[in-house]
Amino acid sequence: MAATVDATRIAERYDTDEEFEAKMVELTKMVTNSSYTVFFTGAGVSTSSGVGDYRGPSGAWTQRRINELKGKKSLGTITPAEEEDLEGLLAEQAKELAKSTKKVPMLDAEPSVTHMAMATLIRKRLAHFVVTTNLDGLYRKAGLVAHTQLACLHGDVFVQRCTGCSYDFERNFHVRQPRLYVHDHSAGPCPRCGSAPPKGYTGLMPNPKAKTGSGTGFVNNGLISTTDANMGTKDTIINFGENLDDTDWNEAETHCQKARLCIVAGTSMSLRHITHFPFLARRTVIINLQPTPDDAKAHIRIWATCDKVFTELMKRLSINIDPVPVWHPRDALPIAQIPKTVHTTYIEAAQRLSLRAILAGGIIFGNTHSVVQPESATSSTTETSASASKSSASAPRTKHKWTLYVRPSLAATTADLSVAIKSVEFTLHETFTPPIVTVDTPPFEVTRTGWGIFTTKIRIRFQPCMGVSEAALTHELNFEAPDTSAPYHFS
Repeated sequence: MAATVDATRIAERYDTDEEFEAKMVELTKMVTNSSYTVFFTGAGVSTSSGVGDYRGPSGAWTQRRINELKGKKSLGTITPAEEEDLEGLLAEQAKELAKSTKKVPMLDAEPSVTHMAMATLIRKRLAHFVVTTNLDGLYRKAGLVAHTQLACLHGDVFVQRCTGCSYDFERNFHVRQPRLYVHDHSAGPCPRCGSAPPKGYTGLMPNPKAKTGSGTGFVNNGLISTTDANMGTKDTIINFGENLDDTDWNEAETHCQKARLCIVAGTSMSLRHITHFPFLARRTVIINLQPTPDDAKAHIRIWATCDKVFTELMKRLSINIDPVPVWHPRDALPIAQIPKTVHTTYIEAAQRLSLRAILAGGIIFGNTHSVVQPESATSSTTETSASASKSSASAPRTKHKWTLYVRPSLAATTADLSVAIKSVEFTLHETFTPPIVTVDTPPFEVTRTGWGIFTTKIRIRFQPCMGVSEAALTHELNFEAPDTSAPYHFS
């Protein structure tokens, strides 16, 4: 990819204040008047979230080109033109580094102003869909729903897709597993439909010289490709030299064709196999600091950061940008159930994701119950149960099955409490054996049957990362409602 990077292409340009003002007036009118607006985005929308881009001054492919030219210089094989290019690349990179842009691991990144502005506009029906080439999952974290509001042309690091039933599993970990071949995408059997890799699949190529990548699949090389069908689940990450998944391609095409306005943001438009999509719309706007091959075709060409443009756009539309929500991956796995093949770094990131959800939403403690058997007060039973002293001696007694629990709050339903809680000690009525139960793995709960209500004690011992050692709580066992709980919030 070094051929797509040079000092001229990565040089950043900015509109003057007067130019920016005039363009924002026009953009606001276009958004207001458009009946169907689509965003087409690249890595530039995520740089302010701390995720590196590819062809910006400090992007991945820029650094690769710099390293290549430095190598040639050290060997004495660099040409004068290449040496001039190296000096230009280093100069532009120095300018970028001087801005002290934050960098965070992709899996820990939070949506930027641009992500949240786009998501807000879609929720308010002033825009309708996002087509992105980004893998970082930040639009999901902004609250957008894949296939309804979002298409990820190059996949998503959090998503496994079944090649049989087409279901997307939205995980809480980076789904790309270590393997010998970059063009092998197998992620195992589908737990929903049962689709599985063929019996002959081993992750090895029977013929090491077989072609891989675009236009090939299991029948050609023994690997599960991006386009193979009925072979279990796959990661959705598109690597160089591979075909895009038809599902994502078709969604991008459908929504861009429908669009009256397509706003291109944060992309150099270098991947020419997909850059026709924005121009299927009636009108196209391009927002990027570096030049693109399509600048002359844009109805408005804005030279500014994406965050600056969308902050100003929302201000002019008199719309507040929604706050970043707490993300709950729909198909998150408990930390202990994440496949052992997943890299330790990715498991640690999944733990941090759960921890953020728990800290934001808190936990709840309480009990559920159901009636097992109503019985008259004169009936006898030999079952150990709590005292019914709080009930009338002559009243009919009802036997209940109840569960005393500590759980994530509704705002953190998929979070794994083991990252925050070391153990929970439940103290029950003295008539139960044993009266004290300690649970040290999720789910943190205890289930019993009995006749009466009583006061329980719950002692939560936290992991060291929580900054508090334990919490001592009490809960009155309650049979009036199917589920009775109280919140516990972290200060």
